[in-house]
Amino acid sequence: MNPEDQHSEWRGYELLATGDGERLEKWNGIHIRRPESAAIWPWHKGMSLPSWDGFYSGIRATGGEWLWKTPLPDPCIVEFGSLSFLVKPTNSKHLGLFPEQAANWLWIQEVIRGSATKKVNVLNLFGYTGAATIAAASAGASVTHVDSARAMVSWCSENARLSGLGDAPIRYIVEDSLTFLQRENRRGRRYDGVIMDPPTFGRGKGGELWKITEHLPFLIDRAQEVLSDEPLFLLLNTYSDSIDDLATSSICKRMTRLGGCTEIVDLGLVGTLDGQRLPCGITYRWSEPKGETPMQSTQKKS
Repeated sequence: MNPEDQHSEWRGYELLATGDGERLEKWNGIHIRRPESAAIWPWHKGMSLPSWDGFYSGIRATGGEWLWKTPLPDPCIVEFGSLSFLVKPTNSKHLGLFPEQAANWLWIQEVIRGSATKKVNVLNLFGYTGAATIAAASAGASVTHVDSARAMVSWCSENARLSGLGDAPIRYIVEDSLTFLQRENRRGRRYDGVIMDPPTFGRGKGGELWKITEHLPFLIDRAQEVLSDEPLFLLLNTYSDSIDDLATSSICKRMTRLGGCTEIVDLGLVGTLDGQRLPCGITYRWSEPKGETPMQSTQKKS
């Protein structure tokens, strides 16, 4: 399946159009308009857009407020394949789900299901509301979900329940991700796959400062140290505009220090009304094919 052609998989979500620094979406029949810094083009000429039911007033991710003509249903549940997610407005422009990440959920499921390992252990750092955690668990993995915000970890638990995975082997951890990762290293715990979705800037549970431009190399190195003897994957998401081409090259070199292959994927969504592609960040997917040596490392742009 084309990573950006997943409309048939969604029930309750649709990107309609983008332009002038905004995106217009439909969540369970409710039209929501919110800021989108990547939409640097004008709205498509001659296109008639439906009026919004919900609108985020700010021009950035934070600092605005939600305005509602017709609120989202309570609860508002959207589905992707067999996965179900609770959606609700947060204090920022976000709704607790990043639909473009569906391409990664499918990839995670494919890697886990294709593994010869009977029991796959996955670590999800900066796990947010747990979509990647739910995807991994649905494929049969045991997952450790880590986020510094208790509300987000609870949200992940609710998403697991909605997806029929309430009894799945998911360990929920409220902790600073980098602190937890270092602790796992000291304990000698190992994982077959590690998912990393760090913010550009943030603070951990204990006030720990996170800046992606300073801490990302350290994060990648520590994540490699907790990999098992026969690892399946590392997955790193980046959204920051500060990740330029030079940094991309550096990330790939770091990701392939253990050999294997790093695939670079430009995530995006396509509007159903305007056909405009919205770029949604870059994902780095590392895997180690059986029998491959470090000298055979490759990169792929897609």
